Amino acid sequence: MHPALIFYKFSKFIPCKIRHANWLVIMTMICLTATTPAIAKMANRCDEPVFGAASIAIDKVAATAAEAQKTGVDAAAQTAFHQVLNRVLLSSADQDEFAAAHSYDAFTDFVHIIEEKNLEKRYIARLDFCFDAERMRTAMQNAGLQWAELQSPPILLLPVWKDPDGASAWLKNNSWIAGWQDAVDHYQGLVSLRRLPHSLTHERRFRGGDLLAGDPIKLAAAARIAEAEQVLVVAATLDYEGSKRVVDVEVRLFDKTGQPITTILSQSDIMLEKTDSKPLDALRQTILGRIEGSWHSANLINSSAAGYLLVDVPVTSVKQWSDRLAALRQVAVIKNVTIRTLDTNGGSVLLALVGSREALQNALASHDLLLVDTGDMISIIAKSDGQ
Repeated sequence: MHPALIFYKFSKFIPCKIRHANWLVIMTMICLTATTPAIAKMANRCDEPVFGAASIAIDKVAATAAEAQKTGVDAAAQTAFHQVLNRVLLSSADQDEFAAAHSYDAFTDFVHIIEEKNLEKRYIARLDFCFDAERMRTAMQNAGLQWAELQSPPILLLPVWKDPDGASAWLKNNSWIAGWQDAVDHYQGLVSLRRLPHSLTHERRFRGGDLLAGDPIKLAAAARIAEAEQVLVVAATLDYEGSKRVVDVEVRLFDKTGQPITTILSQSDIMLEKTDSKPLDALRQTILGRIEGSWHSANLINSSAAGYLLVDVPVTSVKQWSDRLAALRQVAVIKNVTIRTLDTNGGSVLLALVGSREALQNALASHDLLLVDTGDMISIIAKSDGQ
């Protein structure tokens, strides 16, 4: 995994019901969340948004309105189910195998109707789906699968294009920039990607040359606006070798203060035809796959690799002890929590793990907790106490 792709998560599930939303409120929400991750759009629908799918569109024509609705909703549910499987299972073979062996009906927990219209022989709608996380975990465990469900904290993605005319992050008709904007808007995975919406203020403040140079002041300012923990600058530089167009691509990760963390990818001499963007499109998928793959690998839940970890949990109050236990029991990589000792200063607990130490550290970070190993003792403390 790349050194500082350190990330976060959501929790628990809710009873089944169907609600209709006020159209004006929905339109307002769509405008406000246009540049946020797809999972974030499910935060108000599903208690565990990772196991949900948002705004699945239906436009079905059939012999009758009832048949159009039935077949349309079924197809939408299948789409939503595969979207969730694609998110939590990295291997396409595992996704196909699980989908073939299980019906989405076995896991459907909640359906929300954003909008719908019934015509004589046509059904048009947009639906949100929530699937039961506990039932899906049990099924994946019984199938012997490894999966990940920890969502990352926000990462701001800034695409930059440089050619002989200069560098820009805001060219409207540039396939590199537009392609990344579209990729962020439609991304459905666990890595929480964000982008800055285009505005004259952003265009003047965040110039391509500054972003390409890794200016920490500019990167930190962009991270604050996006409320991001990290910044990913994906830069493509166009040059010419005679009449041939050659592009170099570099992808660098920065922390929220604009300090460099690592270079995720650096590739040179990509031959590019004047009207052919396929090589850059393919490279975009490679970059996304590399980020997603490293995050999945670091946060796999694997019941066959179960182990135990005895940790000390220091606290200053009964409420803090209760809060710590509640947080530990919400971490998917922790199968069981057993209290071994308890006194006025805290206690020790035995954690039954179904994942790596790194996966545990990342999951604890989502609850503002740290795993500290001093050599003599392993403790779980608040982040604020470890700074």
